[in-house]
Amino acid sequence: MRLPRLVALAACALLLVTACASPDDGAEMTIADPDVVQLGETVVAFYLSPDTSVDNPPEKRRPGYLVLVRADGGTRLIETGGMTESHIAWSETGLFFSDETRDYILGKDRLVSFENKKAGHQQSAFALPGDKGFLAVYNEGFSESGYTNQVAVTTSTGSRLYRVEGNYFMNALCGGVLNGIATDGGAHSADSAKIPGLRSKVDPSAQPELLSQLYPATEGKEKVLAWRGVFDAGDHNRHVPCHDGVITFLSDYTDADGKPRMTIVSWNTGTGKYTEQPLVDAEGRPITERLVDPETFSQKTYDAKAVREGRLEWLAADGRIMSTGIASGVTAPRFDTGFTSDSDSSSQAVFTDRSINLVQERFDGKTPVKIKRLDRVTGNLITEITVPGLAERFGVQFNLRGMAVPPSS
Repeated sequence: MRLPRLVALAACALLLVTACASPDDGAEMTIADPDVVQLGETVVAFYLSPDTSVDNPPEKRRPGYLVLVRADGGTRLIETGGMTESHIAWSETGLFFSDETRDYILGKDRLVSFENKKAGHQQSAFALPGDKGFLAVYNEGFSESGYTNQVAVTTSTGSRLYRVEGNYFMNALCGGVLNGIATDGGAHSADSAKIPGLRSKVDPSAQPELLSQLYPATEGKEKVLAWRGVFDAGDHNRHVPCHDGVITFLSDYTDADGKPRMTIVSWNTGTGKYTEQPLVDAEGRPITERLVDPETFSQKTYDAKAVREGRLEWLAADGRIMSTGIASGVTAPRFDTGFTSDSDSSSQAVFTDRSINLVQERFDGKTPVKIKRLDRVTGNLITEITVPGLAERFGVQFNLRGMAVPPSS
């Protein structure tokens, strides 16, 4: 996908500023011109969203920042109009990111942007195969019809946006087809009540999971594929794997009888049928007995490339990389990364064919953001980066959201 020249950016929509790197860390500080900014030697990118714990009126809304990190810890910050939650995607074409009014593609030689007004809470972002553009899902919220999301399609020529019914917290790109899994079916919820097995015996108002095709749109709308009779699901990992049309994800829910369950699910988008296996340790015990704290299971992190050799790999809240057999549910720890998620910190994992890339922020307003790149097979440390200045500059006013690495990482 060839990028046209940047025509114009609204003066208040995008600025480039330098991070306050310490001169002792050897990281070069740069200020880039928006008209000539390039990806350059960026090895990791992540998005800083304003902290939503403080309710600010629109006129005092804080911006968001895309942070471009070099191997030496040097950074450039791209200031945007901001989003409550943002996700980014990286392809051979470049790095895709958004704010509430525009979509951006930062390429190897230039930056382009397109007007696209949308909701400020982003569910996911994907690069289409063959460098044909990017897809993103946004949470529009409750509507007259029930609950709606928005799907954005961005290419080298512009962005377009359309509405879909349902709240698709989890999304999977199956080839060039984007599918979503919703815990709120929106206008489709009434249809599920007519299907046997899709209502909880404990709470009849609880909604089952909905699987829909979101892109390509069918007559401008989503296409309902199947339902899954699970309730109160905590299935909110934004990007989940899909291979040969089968979506794989970890599921935490209550069944129709109100019994809690943790499973690994394989959901076939072609047939609508799914299989699942309980998550157990090597001795066949539920993982919550000795392997994983059930109170922190929801803080796990993995992404669309987390499947390797028939197993789903994920970062647990205690910092260990776990590996779960898709066909068996048997789960075992691989190695400890040292990057935890708890009340004082948050960690994310991005998987590639060759590496596992981790980022951690601490909520003390002073500890630098830290990044690790580990060998996917051996778990050996490849690189470790400390990003100076961000905590000192922003304190705890911003949260680290989406993260991306180059496709070749």
